[in-house]
Amino acid sequence: MAPQHVTTILLAEFDIDQGSVLTHQYPTNITSDNHVLAELMLPDGAHLRPADWTIFFLNQVKPAPWNGNKALTESTENPLLYVLNLVRTNHDASIRRGATVKAMAICTTHQYLHVYKPVLLLALENYFKNPSIEVLKTLYESVNSMELNPPDLSPFERTILRSSDNKELFIEKFEAVAGEDSTAQQPQTPSKVDMAHGLGIVVGQTPKGKEAATAAKNRDCQFYETKVVYDGIKIPIRVPLSINPEEVGEFSLIKLITTFSPNSPSQNPHPYHAHLDSNGPNTHPIMLLMNALLTGKRVIFLGNGHPAGDVANFVLAACALGSGSGGVLRGFPERAYPYTNLAGIDHLLTCKGFIAGVTNQLFEDRTAWWDVLCNIDTGKITVSKDIIPLAPTALSNMHYDDTRPLQLFSGAASAPPSNKYDNGDNEFMADILSAIQAHYGEMVIRAKFQDYVTRFVQLAAQYEEQTYGQTHIGINRQNTPESSKYLGTGLVFSDEASRAREIAVNASRIEGWRATTSYQYLKDDHKIWLTTRTIRCMDVKRVIALLKQARSLAPQDVSLLYRGFLQHIVSDKQVIEFLACLPLSQGGLFCVAFGLFHPMASVRNDTVAFFNRLNQHPTGQVYIRSLNKFERNTYERLSKEYTLQVENSIKQHQFVKQARLSSAGSILAS
Repeated sequence: MAPQHVTTILLAEFDIDQGSVLTHQYPTNITSDNHVLAELMLPDGAHLRPADWTIFFLNQVKPAPWNGNKALTESTENPLLYVLNLVRTNHDASIRRGATVKAMAICTTHQYLHVYKPVLLLALENYFKNPSIEVLKTLYESVNSMELNPPDLSPFERTILRSSDNKELFIEKFEAVAGEDSTAQQPQTPSKVDMAHGLGIVVGQTPKGKEAATAAKNRDCQFYETKVVYDGIKIPIRVPLSINPEEVGEFSLIKLITTFSPNSPSQNPHPYHAHLDSNGPNTHPIMLLMNALLTGKRVIFLGNGHPAGDVANFVLAACALGSGSGGVLRGFPERAYPYTNLAGIDHLLTCKGFIAGVTNQLFEDRTAWWDVLCNIDTGKITVSKDIIPLAPTALSNMHYDDTRPLQLFSGAASAPPSNKYDNGDNEFMADILSAIQAHYGEMVIRAKFQDYVTRFVQLAAQYEEQTYGQTHIGINRQNTPESSKYLGTGLVFSDEASRAREIAVNASRIEGWRATTSYQYLKDDHKIWLTTRTIRCMDVKRVIALLKQARSLAPQDVSLLYRGFLQHIVSDKQVIEFLACLPLSQGGLFCVAFGLFHPMASVRNDTVAFFNRLNQHPTGQVYIRSLNKFERNTYERLSKEYTLQVENSIKQHQFVKQARLSSAGSILAS
């Protein structure tokens, strides 16, 4: 059975007597709440503009024993559906009210639902000409007949792919898929074969495998290219291959950041909230939003009078922001409502920690409905006066006291922090805004936030170990016993005082996050990862962080790390897992190449041997080629010397062996 790309096609229209009406659901009904669905498809003010794209989700709430949301679905088999909706207004003076408003939507399980925009545009145009369910049937059959056989990339391979603009990464996987397709299409009984040269190629036909491989080499491996044939028109489709699990549709994280980053920062006017104000009254608005998303607060994006598509894109960007560009945490789309209105308010308020987009000004006045409101017109982020206050705790108040030592770790107490609220967030946001002003791309900014959330999770793991004696979200000596041999696990700090201070100032929002569904999902994901990982002896991210501070390491420790690479990173999967921790956009193997210049010959030799191994892997070759000219020339020179040493060692061994055999023969002869 062919895969089902689209589950349902919806059609809604505005009736002057009945209001918004859901006219068709093809092939089967997916909901009985037709009125709410029709209101979502015909957003407020749709009649004021020619067209409007918007997105909403269905089957959001998944029942789970630890989920604070009410279970709105009866079966866990109901997948989360992403709905791409197009509403159009055709003006016609001959009809009542002078215009016809219709909307058509595609329901799919694919996160990249934006690729269906061209075909949906043509289908709605056809429906205006011929308002028949046959139009929906044709659209449904056309989209579901689309060939979709992309290369199967692991999460580590997707991480590598999204960090690079190299269009030939994993080209071998495209060639493999092309080869399988061509093999399946080849005739079983060729009529005439060129046996003279033993080629086995059918005379008069193109060798499809070779043709497919050539086509694969000319493609952009960041995308899988296919097509949808609708109404005789071939519509090209480019499916992105490097998207993370929580990234849905097209959105701009840069637009979200610039909209809510004031030119002249001022102190937040609301009373201090431990989950939100990680930098006290000087918390950057984007970091306040980040904290609200991490700790499961109710967040609304308001765009009064804006197209519904505008607020929807902000909601999708917020989901990516809180989840670490969709690659660290889960559970955000299932509580997201990219567009909603008053007709769905009862449904919205049953969802704990929703992220919603609205265009009705009334929401701003109902402060009991939300905890944080982001106004896209003013660029202001407001904390509700009705937000539930938190009872102060000794741990959460540690950052208030400038003189009290932070007794979080065994051993000497740390020095008092120089700034009550300095946890690095403002410095991080300064770096983000500087990168945006320097015209860095969207993927670079997403990568920075993915690193930020990754670091937050690592910090939370250390906090749990110190506070509760164990953690289920991080690497430690219990689940990675050999890590003590390779300089431990977890984040790298300059000293114990810095670690104690950073954990203390983040304690409140860590506790807030631990009460959310995304935390529970991460526990489940981490448990699975521990059983499927291929590098089990060390914390690779920690080792890489240590190598970036190589001058602070003893020579014997450096030697131990490089020998560990050589001994434990052997298989293809281990190479990919290792390289995924070294994004090409952040220098790739630059820090590992320090070993080429180490004063110890053993470290240099181990580095060369390890690079030789990477150079035998297709992806490793890309990383080796990305070294700067000085590093690459050094590697090539040392590699020749290393090869010569190995050859001489082999010759010497053979000579000694031959000499021993000759000596033994002489003794026997005598």
